[in-house]
Amino acid sequence: AATEDDPTYFRPLEDLVEFDGQRIYQEDVSLQSTDLATSLSFRDAVAHGDGFTPMPSKTTINRRVREYGSKLGDFVRGRLPGTNADTVVPDGTKCHSQDDHCTYHDVNVTLGQTTEEDTETTLLDVNLNDSWDETAATLGEIEAITDDATVVSDAENALVDAFEKGDRSHQLDLVHVGRTLGYKLWKDDAFPLSERKAIVSGVTNDLFHLKNSVALHAPRNERLAIRERIDQTLENLRKEAWRLECQDSPKAATYLREWAEATVTFAEFALDQQQVPWTSNVVERAMGEISKRCKNQWMRWSEAGLESLLWLNLVQYADPEQFAAFADELLERSAKTAIT
Repeated sequence: AATEDDPTYFRPLEDLVEFDGQRIYQEDVSLQSTDLATSLSFRDAVAHGDGFTPMPSKTTINRRVREYGSKLGDFVRGRLPGTNADTVVPDGTKCHSQDDHCTYHDVNVTLGQTTEEDTETTLLDVNLNDSWDETAATLGEIEAITDDATVVSDAENALVDAFEKGDRSHQLDLVHVGRTLGYKLWKDDAFPLSERKAIVSGVTNDLFHLKNSVALHAPRNERLAIRERIDQTLENLRKEAWRLECQDSPKAATYLREWAEATVTFAEFALDQQQVPWTSNVVERAMGEISKRCKNQWMRWSEAGLESLLWLNLVQYADPEQFAAFADELLERSAKTAIT
């Protein structure tokens, strides 16, 4: 007790902080363990966390990942209506499945950007084994993306067909053009390696000349210079497609002819002083996060477990402020429940 000589007094911590007596590990420790599990295996998360605080077992961490990942997905979806992203950047990959009905899970990730003021990136959707048509329809219904949004992606037909509807436009990732063209040339088997490299180099030089021209002239609103470079780029691509077709390389020729218009969308928007990304690099980095955590050769995933882990991983990557808001709400709710 306090006295005149010593005004301080001892009070047990448990009198000030309420704990959930039903759990061995409190909510903040459990959340920290799932955070570790987004970059480490469940076993390594236990070992790493034990260095600064006792960690749950790998089985418990797995259970918490499913719980928190599902809650986080609901939390993000609840905030999506009315987002109205004007740029959509989707991509897909595959992860090994431990389920009997499939060998792989198809992972679809959709990021959105709003470019009215400062460009902000938001994770719009993560799903497993759903079609791109379902994803695009759902995001459109809740107005998570605008009716005139620009889709920035690779040349996956199912993805582009799903999102590029109505007044929406498509920008083909310029980085992918060289890779895909090189693959088509190899499949056609009409040119030696040195000549294939020269063809790819010529096409990519044209495209990046356009990119640099837009970067130079758009800030000065020099529309005529941009228009001339767009027209020259399209002419060069069409000529190259014709030449490849004449030299018995039909796959490469068809690829250039089919996707030429989509390579210059960003430049067409620049004519009206609108910015559109010429690369889908932001979602490619997200694919890298998935690859690091989920695509080691020995890893096999259930559908529910993988989707939950991806929500935890990708929200932190794409929108850390939203993850922080979720964590605050989760911990505050836990405290209120305990006090009651």
